[in-house]
Amino acid sequence: MRVYIKSLFYNMNLPVLSRISLLKLCSVCVFFGRAYEHIFFDAPFRSILWDEALLSPVVEVIFKTNWNDYVTDITLDNAIQTFIQALGIFYLVCGLICTLINKKNFRIYQYFLVLGTGALILLAFLDAKSNFYHFSMFLEHAIQFGSPLALLLYFKTGYWKSWQIFTLKLIIAGTFLSHGLYAIGWPYPLPGNFVTMTMNILSISEDSAKSFLLIAGCLDLLVAVLIFIPVTLKIALIYAAIWGFVTALSRIISGFTYELSPLIIHQYMYATIYRIPHGLFPLFTLLIIDQMPSNNSKNTANEIKSTTIYPLIRYCGFSGTKLSS
Repeated sequence: MRVYIKSLFYNMNLPVLSRISLLKLCSVCVFFGRAYEHIFFDAPFRSILWDEALLSPVVEVIFKTNWNDYVTDITLDNAIQTFIQALGIFYLVCGLICTLINKKNFRIYQYFLVLGTGALILLAFLDAKSNFYHFSMFLEHAIQFGSPLALLLYFKTGYWKSWQIFTLKLIIAGTFLSHGLYAIGWPYPLPGNFVTMTMNILSISEDSAKSFLLIAGCLDLLVAVLIFIPVTLKIALIYAAIWGFVTALSRIISGFTYELSPLIIHQYMYATIYRIPHGLFPLFTLLIIDQMPSNNSKNTANEIKSTTIYPLIRYCGFSGTKLSS
């Protein structure tokens, strides 16, 4: 059986998978998912624009407007929503640029990615603010704003330096640390939607769901540590990639437990799309680390730029002649 599977992999016409294309796909998923959210739903900008303690001095002293009139102004509320939708369109443009960007046009397109990354960081802050300034909520967005950031870093240098690899690890650790803290219910309360999704998908009781999430949370915290230990780095990244895909797909799968309809897809799919990089980004990092050259030869840049799915085959326990790229 092992020989048959090995033969199947090596005799089929395997597609060449560019690692930079995988990073581009991460950024595209984030920007497209957030674009869909902003255009059709909402974003937490009102958490700061309607913060009375923060803005009432500005509204009442500078603009001479009563606070209640300010927050109940329909015209202003429509303007906020229009801004959110316009930002969604900007995210859509950023996603398209991620598919087109290369070394030749980077000097032009980099400004879009810088602004897009900045907007994603702002969104992470606003999400944290709307959740009582939970720093863990900000960290949950690490892979999302980290994907276009990593894309910028690559095109700035043309290859991966050791400090950039460390940055990739920090980005992954941030997201998994956040998930782990929420899943174990410390120091923040266990989110109710975590429990609901687990109960819906696994058809288990609430207590069993909480126990499952506790184990999953401990593993997430373990990943955030093990990716910085060379001997456990690759196995931690493999687990992170698998679990990242599972948690992303859990959004739409949980929705389907209620009803399989276009409305459910509309309500849940965008959250799945911008979380797909939670699995893709660790996979991308795994491929980068696996084929990092052992020396600083002149061919470093060429070695870093090309790859195949061969590293994945090796991790499955197969061996053979290295596939050409």
